[in-house]
Formats: sequence, C-alpha cells, structure tokens
Amino acid sequence: MWGGKTEALVSRLVRARIQEIPTLAFNAVSNTRFGTRDIRAHSGAGFPAVPVGKGADILKTVREERPKVVGIDEFFMIEGAFGAVRTMNDLGIKVVVSTLDMDSEGKVWESVGELLGIAEEVVKCPAVCAVCKADAYFTFRRAEAPAERVQRVLVGAGDYYEPRCARCFREGQEAKRAASGEGSLFGSGSA
Repeated sequence: MWGGKTEALVSRLVRARIQEIPTLAFNAVSNTRFGTRDIRAHSGAGFPAVPVGKGADILKTVREERPKVVGIDEFFMIEGAFGAVRTMNDLGIKVVVSTLDMDSEGKVWESVGELLGIAEEVVKCPAVCAVCKADAYFTFRRAEAPAERVQRVLVGAGDYYEPRCARCFREGQEAKRAASGEGSLFGSGSA
C-alpha cells in the first residue's frame, strides 16, 4: 500500500547480491500487478523472482539453488509459506519477507501472525493515509471494489484499496456498514 515494504525488501536483496551472498527471491504467483517474474515496488525498483503458489514450491527451489538469503514478497498470498520459512530458518538461511499484516477488514493474516512470532526483526513501513495524510497501517477496501465477501485477496492495489490510518479506517468501515444497512460496528454510542 505504498509504504515502502517491497522497496525495503528489494534493497536488502540487492545489498546481499552486492556482497556476493547467494540470494534468491520469490513472488506470489497470484500477485500479477507487475508480472510475477520480478519483485517490483511502486517506485519501479525490482529484483528477479521465482513465482510460487505454495511454500513447498519455495522449498523445492531452495533445495536446488542453495541460497544463503531468501526474499519473499506478498508472503500472505502464498499458501504454506510459514512452514517454508520455518524450514529455511532451521537450515540457517536468512529470510526477508514483505507482506501486509492485515486484510482489508482489519483481520490479521493467520500465517503472518505466526511469522511475527519467530521473526528476529520486524520493520513496519507505514503508508500515508489517503484521507488525512497521517501514518497509515490499514488497508481500506473502497466501496467500489467488487463485493465478493468470500474473496479475501483482491489483487488490484490502487484500483480497489487505499492506505488509511486507524481513525480513517474505522470511519470508512462504519460508512460502508451504514450504506449497506448493517448498522454500526461500535453500537449506538449510548451507554
């Protein structure tokens, strides 16, 4: 969501390559915004990547290529990625991940919650709130996005989503609920 997560990942992978450390990157096969054979930031910075759909695909390639550093973009989109990261940690491979931590309803991606538990370092890269310009840690799905509730991931970046701070995210969620007739998430306000 334009907070610099992928930019930071690319920077770390480029640095490892400059240091002549065997480096390999993976991109979710479903992340088709810029193609799947590169990790690509909104700024244009990129790094060659192997498109994968499952953690097992990551491990297969890692066993063949034997990297010392692995980068994974859009971790939350790759089924079984957490198990792959845990295995690579056990093998002594440094793993650098770029991911959203929550979906557009404000719910933590389960695999990301597990990842945070074993991470040696966590860097959150806030975007800029599309409404008030404060630091934004939430991904807000705009009302004009397709309404399929069962589809938790909708690839489309700026077409459907915008970064929001906590206050603007809550206000937007309330407005969507009111427009749909669902009522307030936080009650009527009277005690």
